[in-house]
Amino acid sequence: MKLSLIDSHCDTAYELFLRGENIQSNTCHISLDGFSAFDRKAQLFAIWSDRRYSDEECFSRFLAAADNFRSDVQRHRDGISLVSDADGFAAAWESGKLAAIPAVEDARLLGKELSRMDVLKAYGVKYLTLTWSGESCIGGAHDTEAGLTDFGRRVVERCFELSIVPDVSHGSEALTDEVISLAYQHNKPVIASHSNSYSLYPHTRNLRDGHFADIKALGGLVGVSLCPHHLGDSANRTITVLDVIKHIDRYMELGGEDVVGLGCDLDGTDLPDGFVGVADLYLIADELAGNGYSDRLINKIFWQNYYNFLLKNM
Repeated sequence: MKLSLIDSHCDTAYELFLRGENIQSNTCHISLDGFSAFDRKAQLFAIWSDRRYSDEECFSRFLAAADNFRSDVQRHRDGISLVSDADGFAAAWESGKLAAIPAVEDARLLGKELSRMDVLKAYGVKYLTLTWSGESCIGGAHDTEAGLTDFGRRVVERCFELSIVPDVSHGSEALTDEVISLAYQHNKPVIASHSNSYSLYPHTRNLRDGHFADIKALGGLVGVSLCPHHLGDSANRTITVLDVIKHIDRYMELGGEDVVGLGCDLDGTDLPDGFVGVADLYLIADELAGNGYSDRLINKIFWQNYYNFLLKNM
């Protein structure tokens, strides 16, 4: 069967900006040519706060990269549509165009200026990955024990006010605990856009079972990443599609049928053996089918869970 696809995290928009390439055909993992393998499709495009730059420089580079992506989408509007609300998303989805949804990875680009949240909203940003590494004005990443700063708590609360979903991928345990606590207080969802299972492979970047359960209870979503370093012991063996399936299996054991999707981190990571770009995600579907997953459940993982979430939360 020809699948549809919604993926919750890629770095392609930033890579296109850096490389001076276009969304139609390029040297990235994601292109319109690659997405032609799928029936209907949507992609959340996160612009990264590049660790080589200061918070202020990252905000300026976000604006430049976002404007560049907008112009690129306009040039290729026959195949892609930039969407920021449920109606626009549904229209692009039904037309067969790639529905491109903006996001931000690493909120330190706010630089302690809460008003910049309104700028992100104006650019159509739908989720905000709070941290990336180390400690920032927002709080602690996975390689620290720090929680949210006072400013970080204000950012999360502003996310809820603006209908921007906080993303705890890359967050420390303490930060994730605090974001989830705030989400319960406000009755709002959070996501882990690209996080694999810590109980299966204990990398600090991976998601604890308790946090998975909370995200599920809050009506959020968890995207399985293709990052080899987060899937298994990539230093000592080759990571393959089988490792991806193991993380999906683990989340299913935790009751994740309506929670799990794909957050592949294309153009933000190396890929498992056999993967070159977005068209190769069929390898996951084929392996799931071979492991007894029904077409209905494969569709949930590939698009239905995210489709339902986006219509409700855009």
